[in-house]
Amino acid sequence: MNKMNTRHLVDIPEMRLAYFEKLLKQLCTDLGPHPSGTKAYEKACKIILNEMSKAAPVAFLDRYLDYWAVVPRHEILHEGTRLDVMVAENCAGTGDSGFKGVIRKLKRGPTTYGIFDLSTRRIAAYLNVSEEVSPKPEYLYGDDVLSLPRFVMGIRDIPFVDLLVKDKAKVEVRVRVVHAPQVPTHNVVGTFPGRSKDEILFVAHADSLIQTEGANDNTATAIVMLMLAHAFSGTRPNLTLTFLITGSEEYGLLGAKHYVKRRIAEATQKNLKFIVNHDSLTYGPNLWASTDDEELMGLVKSIHADLDMKTDPIYDTSACWMNDAAPFKGINNHLRGINFNSRGYDTLGANHTPRDDSKQVPRDCVESSFVVLRELIERLQEM
Repeated sequence: MNKMNTRHLVDIPEMRLAYFEKLLKQLCTDLGPHPSGTKAYEKACKIILNEMSKAAPVAFLDRYLDYWAVVPRHEILHEGTRLDVMVAENCAGTGDSGFKGVIRKLKRGPTTYGIFDLSTRRIAAYLNVSEEVSPKPEYLYGDDVLSLPRFVMGIRDIPFVDLLVKDKAKVEVRVRVVHAPQVPTHNVVGTFPGRSKDEILFVAHADSLIQTEGANDNTATAIVMLMLAHAFSGTRPNLTLTFLITGSEEYGLLGAKHYVKRRIAEATQKNLKFIVNHDSLTYGPNLWASTDDEELMGLVKSIHADLDMKTDPIYDTSACWMNDAAPFKGINNHLRGINFNSRGYDTLGANHTPRDDSKQVPRDCVESSFVVLRELIERLQEM
């Protein structure tokens, strides 16, 4: 069992309401609009990370870029001979002029080779070797985002590069990249390692549009995710539980798309067993469940019946691959999922407008969705 335990923060309805009010003030009233790529959004991420770190044994900021591209063309040249290389996605560039350097084998570092700038005598770029004959793409994440320029070559070119290393031959190097945003942007991730590596992934976005606090869409729901994390604090679940609070959902699901690439790069995508996406759980007390998985839908129906919620839930047999769940479709051959939204009150009309502020959030919807989802987490671990 984990030593940390913050379950007392969400033990009873009164405590849950107090916790929700505190976080809603911090994330909406105090911050105002917080679209991804802004200082306001990064303040939101730090608040969320602080709360996640109290609850979960593993919690971190997951940096990503909304946009990254190589300006044609990248090159490593030796006396006019161009080495066949690719550029690892999310690395930095050399600058417009490039540099002249020598290639050396690295005893320590993230890659096989380093390219040292002759003028500074310092490493100025990395050169990695793919596991294939030809160069294959690499995806950088975490601290490697916008790290030194990183090239990737195939194994067929090892003899040539080793000869360059032996002869201390000069090479000319250039890669120019463009990226956005300039302000570092993150997802927040919290994980409870389980007895099994099989994993349930819970997703909710925390970014807003530029003109709104985004209280119902989707800050209130992100806070519910934090409440659920606190509810399982100090426990060791049967299945691994990961809470992913994403950015850039409002601008193309970019935080979720990055996280998919990260899991593939980590080779951990096979662990994902269930995904549960949550978007706008406070538009009314009637949870709107979308899945074409009959067993999962039956589970949700049984939870509503057993809890006797006195609500009118919506059971939609559409596939769950919508909103931030969409990028996860096909990440492995066994992932099952469900998507939650809500209806029932008149707050939907404020969606994506300045009226979607903290005063518009129905507090009863926070409590009802929390109770249902807490039970869902318990029962999913038995499937």
